[in-house]
Amino acid sequence: MFFGNTLATAMFYLTTDMFWVLVDSGTITTTPFMLYLTNIVYYLAASAIAYVVSYFMVLYEGNRKIDELPIRILSAVPCLFNAFMIVTTPLHKMYIYVDGNGELVTGPLYPMLVTLILAYPVVVAIRAIYMAVLAENYAKRNMYKAIGFFPVFPVVFGIMQVFHTRIPFLCFGLTIALLLTYIEFTDDLVSLDPLTKLNNRNELYRFMTAKMNSLKASRASGLYFMIMDIDSFKKINDTYGHNEGDHALKVLAKVLKKVCSHTCNRFVARFGGDEFIVVVETSDKHEVERICEEIHTMLHKAITSEQLPFDMDVSIGWTRYAKNVDKESINGLIERADAMLYEEKKTKHSKLKNSLELVG
Repeated sequence: MFFGNTLATAMFYLTTDMFWVLVDSGTITTTPFMLYLTNIVYYLAASAIAYVVSYFMVLYEGNRKIDELPIRILSAVPCLFNAFMIVTTPLHKMYIYVDGNGELVTGPLYPMLVTLILAYPVVVAIRAIYMAVLAENYAKRNMYKAIGFFPVFPVVFGIMQVFHTRIPFLCFGLTIALLLTYIEFTDDLVSLDPLTKLNNRNELYRFMTAKMNSLKASRASGLYFMIMDIDSFKKINDTYGHNEGDHALKVLAKVLKKVCSHTCNRFVARFGGDEFIVVVETSDKHEVERICEEIHTMLHKAITSEQLPFDMDVSIGWTRYAKNVDKESINGLIERADAMLYEEKKTKHSKLKNSLELVG
């Protein structure tokens, strides 16, 4: 919904830019009043779109603190100050003004006008680059990189406009940046699971297709396929409700993100329901066994730290990709890993049954 508002703001900005061009080219009669009006509206719209797009970026990355009223007001202060200076520029003539010859002239603080517009995307980008290098943000790394790249076009084109005020370079820069944001945003809607923010099944199939083709064409390291689900997940939903069931899925997703953030040879996805997939690029099956142990250990700690009202564990099945067996699809991998998962569940059930008989 907020992205829709962002697009509406961008459309208003582009409309003001077209109006500005018509006045500046003389198509509409150029008078001091029209010059002031078109430039004031244009720079107000530029300030608004810079703030709104940056605000969307922070929301998009999952930060909800920006919605808190004190932070929202504080973040809007530079934009509001810039707006006040733009509207009053005919009085103080610090940003832009019309001289005695009816020509538009830049004031001594014009660079500050452009700087305050560009400050928002630059700050958001610096923050995104910092977040991208943190290990715990493994699953969101591509998104943070895209946000970090966002201000390149506005900054470059904005600097050009400082020296060429009659050409709306800033408009081009912000428009290109917004288009790239839209592409990244829609790509994430297609490739990310909305609940856990892990890769979804579509992204898993794309990843596996690329890796399997790569392994067929080279002697690269092996590939292990792990599938897991939450033990007695239906019982959690039936006993504690679906909200707690969703909470359980999010807790497991956090654990898998941490486990897969250690090295770059691991890929994690939600396959569907309470089923999750981890793909490990390695020839060492002991690494896969260590990952299984790590998942169990970290999940137990997460249950305590998240103060879940129930205990939970996962069953894990895994298999190695075989070039000669798994030729065209990952169905063979899923079937073999699923079979091992089923065997582990049978083993756990037998142990539980024996323990209950002994207690009895």
